Amino acid sequence: MSFSTNQFNYYLQNSHICKKFLIKDGVISSYFEVESQPGFFPKSRWEVTVLKKSAQQIGESISILKNFDYYQYLICTILPDIADTNPFKKIFQKIRFIIIISFAKFINLLLIRDFESIKKWNVLSKKVLEFGAEIINSFRQGIKFTEISTYIKLDKEFYNFFNVDMEKIDEELNHYYL
Repeated sequence: MSFSTNQFNYYLQNSHICKKFLIKDGVISSYFEVESQPGFFPKSRWEVTVLKKSAQQIGESISILKNFDYYQYLICTILPDIADTNPFKKIFQKIRFIIIISFAKFINLLLIRDFESIKKWNVLSKKVLEFGAEIINSFRQGIKFTEISTYIKLDKEFYNFFNVDMEKIDEELNHYYL
């Protein structure tokens, strides 16, 4: 499963549509259910107890996804209020896209029953979650982008696992936000 610049452009053109992905979060309900995200993943539903029998780490995965859903929605709702010239806007667009492809990768791993790769997904997605939360909190606290810009990096292992070319994503963002 790889992600293309066409998918990223589709995402950018529709990034104003804010909705939660989780219908049932699998934490306070017995089901884990996601709404479809056209171009990325289908509407899907799994019984959590069945998933946990196949992969014990599913509980951690579902917790990460619940947090991802919170942050992608938060980012979507604050994006319209950020000037296109503000560098936080580009980084927020990247973070939200990364969250969407993380959802897509996880759903794909469930669909193909690759429970071993879910362990790696958990490790890498937890890093993304921490990365995104730190940047959002910095923005909310009024910290200038230049003060945190040197810390904004994900390791290459992430890009390889999720099959995404971040240089092309950066190019597309630079064209979108002239």
